Amino acid sequence: MRFLKRLTRRFPATFRRGKLHSQLVMICAFGNIFLNILYGVYIGRFSFRRKKFVFSKGVAIYGLCVATLFALFYIWNIYHEISTSQINLRDTIGIYCYMNVGICLFNYVTQWEKSLKLIRFQNSIPLFKVLDSLDISAIIVWRAFMYSLLKMLFCPLIAYITLILYQRRLHPEYHWTSLRTAKTMLPLIVSNQINNCFFGGLVIANLVVAALNRKLHGTVKEANVLQSPSQMNLHKPYYRMRRFCELADLLDELAEKYAVTAECSKRFLRFTDWSMVLSLLMNLLGITMGCYNQYLAIADHYINEEPFDLFQAIVLLVFLAVPFLELVMVARISNQTLMETRRTGELLQRFDLQHADARFKQVVNAFWLKVVTIDYKLMPLGLLELNTSLVNKVFSSVTGSLLILIQSDLTLRFSLK
Repeated sequence: MRFLKRLTRRFPATFRRGKLHSQLVMICAFGNIFLNILYGVYIGRFSFRRKKFVFSKGVAIYGLCVATLFALFYIWNIYHEISTSQINLRDTIGIYCYMNVGICLFNYVTQWEKSLKLIRFQNSIPLFKVLDSLDISAIIVWRAFMYSLLKMLFCPLIAYITLILYQRRLHPEYHWTSLRTAKTMLPLIVSNQINNCFFGGLVIANLVVAALNRKLHGTVKEANVLQSPSQMNLHKPYYRMRRFCELADLLDELAEKYAVTAECSKRFLRFTDWSMVLSLLMNLLGITMGCYNQYLAIADHYINEEPFDLFQAIVLLVFLAVPFLELVMVARISNQTLMETRRTGELLQRFDLQHADARFKQVVNAFWLKVVTIDYKLMPLGLLELNTSLVNKVFSSVTGSLLILIQSDLTLRFSLK
């Protein structure tokens, strides 16, 4: 806590006056923006003088240089390995790295094209205003923070350690700090940066909607109690009318914050949808290829009596499990946010409006209309909805593809004999 407060003192006083969860979100947001600029996928910056995001020519030139060097370096490496026949289709990690190079190059082009729209979108979000108006438990905030760290920091760290073990097994002469390891790991990190931004946005949206639902739940209980026979006999009509007006004002605020949160998270998906779909496709191909290569190694061992490296097989399985774990985490947080938005509609249906004030009835109906109109769904490019069923679809696709490949391989092996 003390470290967080000391760190936030470096930011303007406007931000330091916020609550703890606002300060934590601010640090994470600026950290993500810094990484976007560092990797060259974002060509804007935050102007503390103007207190908004602006386009920066210096950052744009830097991003162009980073993207150019990245493209030249990896395209030359791919060309060199193809021309010298060094690319091995059994090298799962190498092929997976080159697939992510393609995603990175695509992200550079698409993100630059969307940068001005993204800057306008960032300036239109009243993020800290909404967060400061909510009371969120510190425990819930830290759980969300650790969940984000697991996706953005620990998953790449696990992949990096696994990659070091894999390359030390193949090339014992390489040091763990060798450039070869960094060269393989960099495309995986850069290609996942855009998805990490969307993941962080969903974590914040889930916190906000959950906090709104807690307030709404208390409002439902109080409004229904005010209409009970005992309370109607106890309080005078003027008191009940005044209290219903206060609850109506509170519902107006909750409805506005709900609409802003739901619409902003759906709009933010438009800036990351292509990256998410391509990453999903590359992970699907990478996991399928990796599992098939593992099968080939096992089949060669039992059928052709070739040596089998169990340690390398375990290392490769761990490496393949990391992108699948990231997919599970994205599906889980998306499903949680979807469930919270549905719970908002369920809570609104629990209001007893039989003896409620006329204005209160109008506000409840207007809130319900917003929930129904927004129809909260996260569907990148309108192809797949981000929820828990996505994991089952990916698992089914991988399993089905593996069955076809394995059957074809076994048929070919035994036909030759």
